[in-house]
Amino acid sequence: MRLSEADFSALGTRRVGRSVRLLDEIGSTNTEGLAAAAEGRDRDGLAIFAERQTAGRGRLGRRWHSPRGAGVLCTVVLFEPPDAGTVQRLVMVSGIAICRAIDASTEVRCEIRWPNDVLAGRRKLAGVLVESVSTPRGRAYALGIGINCLQQTGHFPPDIAGAATSLEIVSAHPVRRAVIARQVLVQLDRLLAPRARPSDEELRTHWLAWASPLGASIRLACEGREYAGTVLDIEPAGGLLVQTTDGTRRLFDPATTSVLT
Repeated sequence: MRLSEADFSALGTRRVGRSVRLLDEIGSTNTEGLAAAAEGRDRDGLAIFAERQTAGRGRLGRRWHSPRGAGVLCTVVLFEPPDAGTVQRLVMVSGIAICRAIDASTEVRCEIRWPNDVLAGRRKLAGVLVESVSTPRGRAYALGIGINCLQQTGHFPPDIAGAATSLEIVSAHPVRRAVIARQVLVQLDRLLAPRARPSDEELRTHWLAWASPLGASIRLACEGREYAGTVLDIEPAGGLLVQTTDGTRRLFDPATTSVLT
C-alpha cells in the first residue's frame, strides 16, 4: 500500500516532518532534498518519501536497491551549523532514530554497525547517507534513510543477497510500512527539535544502547588499507577510536572508513 498524507497527519513534531512530500518515483530523495534546500530555510524539517528510487545511493558511491513500495525511502532537509562534526552527529542521530522507530513498530531488535548501517540478525536492514550543500541561506543537509521493509529473500540482487535482510524476513508479525515511516519522523524529531538536542555525551550513550559494545573486535578498511583491532570509544564529532593490533590508537573518520564483515 502506498504511503499517503493521512499516514502523517497529527504528527505532533516540532521540527522534523513539519511538511511532508510524497513522490511515486524519483532518482534519489537526497538529490531532491538538496534541491529543495536551495529554495530556502522554510524547507527545514521537510521530509521527502518516495515509493521507488531509480538512482538511490549509499556511502562511498554504492547503490541503494530501492524496489517499488518495499521500503521506507526518506530524506529530511535540515539547516544546521556547519561544524566539523555535524555530518557524523546526524548519521548517529539517524541510526538511533531508525532503531527506536523499528523498536516502537515491531518486535525486531536492531543493532547499529558504525558508521551508518542498521543490522538485524547480523544482516543489513537499513542505511543512512548524509549529504550537504552550501546555500545563500546557510549550510543545508540531506539526511537520507533507507529501511528494507517488505522484501523477500529472492528480491535482493545477487551481490547483496547474502548480506541484506528486511523486516518482512525477520519479523514474526505483519510489517506496516506507514507506521515505521511515521515513527522515523517522530524519533528524529525527539533528537533534533529545538532545545531537545542531546549533548555529545548523551548522544554517545544513546548510540551505545543500540551498537556493539565497547571492547568488540572490528575490521576496517580506510584509504586503501585494512585494519583490525578493538573498539575503544565513539566520538560524536570525530569518529571511531580503535586500538589496532599493532598497538596504536587510531581515530577512524566515517567519511573514509568502512567496516569489513
